[in-house]
Formats: sequence, C-alpha cells, structure tokens
Amino acid sequence: MSGSRVYLSISIDCECDKGPQWQVARPLSFRGVKGGMAERLHPLFMSHRARPTYLLSAELFDDAESLEVLRDLGRSAELGTHLHGEFVPPDAFVPNETKAFQRDYPAALERAKLTALTDSFRRAFDRKPTSFRAGRFGIGESSLTILRELGYAVDSSVTPFIDWSDKGTPLSFDGAPTQPYHPDERAPERVGDSPLLEVPVTIRPARLRGLPAIGRKLEPRWLRPSWGTPEGIVAVAIDEIRAARRFQADRVVVLNAMFHNVEVVAGASPYAKDEGGVRAILQRLDALLSFAAREGIDVVGLTDIAELVGS
Repeated sequence: MSGSRVYLSISIDCECDKGPQWQVARPLSFRGVKGGMAERLHPLFMSHRARPTYLLSAELFDDAESLEVLRDLGRSAELGTHLHGEFVPPDAFVPNETKAFQRDYPAALERAKLTALTDSFRRAFDRKPTSFRAGRFGIGESSLTILRELGYAVDSSVTPFIDWSDKGTPLSFDGAPTQPYHPDERAPERVGDSPLLEVPVTIRPARLRGLPAIGRKLEPRWLRPSWGTPEGIVAVAIDEIRAARRFQADRVVVLNAMFHNVEVVAGASPYAKDEGGVRAILQRLDALLSFAAREGIDVVGLTDIAELVGS
C-alpha cells in the first residue's frame, strides 16, 4: 500500500515520573528512564530495527543514573530536547504540575530558558541537539526563531486539528498542515519560509467531523499508543497516508507518533494505572511498528526527516 516513500517517526517526550493527574512525583523519581525507556521501550524498538527520538526535559540532566542510561540509548536513538520551563533557569523550581506554556513567557525569558536547556544537553552529550518539542505543545511567535538561532533543525510541537485554548492560553493548531512544512516563524501553524522544518504530530480529524450537529464535539484521532486499540492506531496511520496522497499519489509521506516515556511505567502517568495498562500501550506500539515493517516503512529520527524530506 505505502511503498518505500513513507517514513515513521516515533517522538517521545521524556520526563520525570508523574502521577495519575500529571502531578510531579515527590521526591523526584525517574522510573520512566531506566524502567520505561531502557527496559521496556528501547528493546521493542531494537527488535523492529526502529530509531526512536527521545525528547529530553531538563530535570533528566540532573539525575546521574538517568544520564548514564540516556548516553547509552543515544547510541541507537536520536536525542533531542523538550521544554517544561519550570525546571529550567532562570527562575527554575520543581512544580506540582508542569503547567507553563513557553509561548506565554516574555521573549527574553523564553530565549534564556531555551538556551539553558540547549546548553545542558550539550554539556551532557558533547553535541548540540537538533530536534525539539515544546511542553504542552506550547510554541508561540518567538519560539521558532529562537530555536533556529540555537541551531535546531526540526520542531515537532504542532498538533493539527487541536485547539488548546481551554487549557489557559490562546493556542490553536486547527488548520495546520498534517505533513512536514517550513513554517512562518511568527505563526507556526502556517506555512512560511523558515529553514526550520516543522514535523507535526500525526492527528486525523474525527470520522464524522463534517456533521454540523456533532462533528465538532468528536475528538480528533492521534497516532498515539496511549489509548484505543492496536487496530485503531494502524487505522490512523493508513488514513494519514491516504489523505496525504489524495492529490499526489507518489508523494513522500511522514507519520509522527508521540507519547511519553512515563506511560510505560505503572502509575507514573494518567494512561497506565497498572501493569495491564502498560502492556496495552506496548501492544498498540508494537502494532504500529509491525505495520511499518510489513509496509516497508522506515522508522527514523526527527532530524532524519529533515534530511530526507526537508527541502
């Protein structure tokens, strides 16, 4: 069906452990790194010859055991950055929940925090990061310019069909492209001329979205193993491939799945309360990886996407 000109990125937000309502674990703990990433996720990726992208929040750099694990994983995965501004200087602190949207910071403060995060990554891994996702997907009119000036090649903060305005900030990606594009740096949801590549999270509209009475009330469908069924996550991938090729049958197509590392640790996120929930997430992820293998779809890093289709 898809041939060799489809690529899959699996981009994972990696953070300290959370709780059933996304509250930060106290004291800080990092079961999601060793127990989640090293023991559950990465062996699954390696069994499928898949290259994941781990997007790292700043608190991981301050935990020696996590850093050792991440350096090892970085041999066969892409490592990028993920900003939850509460954890990053200036004015860093350990929050009860990570609620901040970086788009709401004054531009100078956003720049300072992104610079500090990037410098922490460089000190930890002796190289600069090239891929990024904003915490809570909260990029704004200054974010992409700052990222470009810091040397990033790829952002993956755009969530098509999603309006986040009810979360406390006027942020909407409804109408954004679903395939990679060079954005308008002042309006990341729009196509522009930035050399930075935007790789949106793969999201499809609800199947009945066009119905006036109920369409807008139905949730969009994410390429995400956090919920649903194995068949459902594969269906989202197939729908995006077909939609992307509706007017150009031979175009390159990119799929971008996302979730959090802590989702595969029981009780460390809202998505897996117990081991059964963890196994269900891993089964859905395995179904997506197996689909990619059957269809000849390479699983590559976010920065690989920029090199493959960025022009």
